Amino acid sequence: MIYLDNASTTNFKPQRVVDSVKECMTKWPFNPNRSGNALATEMQKRLYKLRKKLSLLYCNDSAEHVAFTSGCTQALNLAIVGNAKRGHVVVSACEHNSVLRPVMQLQRKGLCKVTVVEPQPDGQISPQDVEEAMEKDTFLVCVTHASNVTGQRQELKDIGEIAHSHNALLLADCAQTVGYVPLDMAKNNVDLVAVGGHKGLHALQGAGALVFCANSAPRPIVFGGTGTESHLEFQPSTLPDSLESGTLPCPALFAMNSGIDWWLDNWRQNGENIAEMQNLLLENLPRIEGVKVYSQQNASGIVAFNVGNLDSTAVADCLANKFDVYVRGGLQCAPLMHKWLKTFEQGVVRASVSCVTTAHEVFALLNGVEQIAKHPSIL
Repeated sequence: MIYLDNASTTNFKPQRVVDSVKECMTKWPFNPNRSGNALATEMQKRLYKLRKKLSLLYCNDSAEHVAFTSGCTQALNLAIVGNAKRGHVVVSACEHNSVLRPVMQLQRKGLCKVTVVEPQPDGQISPQDVEEAMEKDTFLVCVTHASNVTGQRQELKDIGEIAHSHNALLLADCAQTVGYVPLDMAKNNVDLVAVGGHKGLHALQGAGALVFCANSAPRPIVFGGTGTESHLEFQPSTLPDSLESGTLPCPALFAMNSGIDWWLDNWRQNGENIAEMQNLLLENLPRIEGVKVYSQQNASGIVAFNVGNLDSTAVADCLANKFDVYVRGGLQCAPLMHKWLKTFEQGVVRASVSCVTTAHEVFALLNGVEQIAKHPSIL
């Protein structure tokens, strides 16, 4: 199997990540905050270190301002719903459904109004367009750090400055940049960052986090046991406990912790391999007659393309079934981005390389695409 769907989930897991999962499952069978014995306390310390790492990773102010979640989707929902109020929200057309659906649900219930800002021809969200979209009651601006369709990275600093000038918060979806591109929240005027562990950090599915500033602490959206202040009939107010009801996904969190360490040790060579393999695709895909490429060089390793007018899902299925090359077709859970790209009916084929992708694997994909372009009847 040749796996080139790393923007969905990276298939390579470093040995230290695998070892950390095994260690958690065999040595730390504890539910955090639920016991006071020495091992349970040590586990709490380890999770605190992970909070601190995530806080430092985004140059935030406090480990207490890191809430663990089941993944980036839950982190985005916590940021949006937990900060919702009657008013106005601005979102970019580049957003994933994990942003679009919560804000549109709020609008459907009459709780807010949503304005969508489309990218400029170069793919960038214009700060001027965001400024024009702002209203007197705008409380939230949502702009993905990098598109999960094309890999296009957005410059957030000026957008955040505009949001702050209107007393609004800036939320950044960092699902496709964590483990690839650093982000200083303070320098870029970002108030909330949502991440997952199973992509660029090469950890497990099932764990993510919301990193937030003091002024953007969300209200809880899930209520229940936190293991702290159990005498209260109401949700405690202490952060981050109030945002973490239920049992935390500890094996996946241990994996995320090790994934951060591994990335910090290997980021340079990882980035070099991703850039080299991505360049092979970007240089050679346009040479195949009928292929249109939608991506430019990006740190996330994403290359989106189509083969003529062929359905992208059919192309992806053919690559898997006939060439043993696994990519993703369809709308990538980002419908407004496809409307902007004019690929809403066709979708795109998304290939995403990783730090362990080889030239042999890239050329296998190129060969498969060329055969499909020459012989579309094989679909």
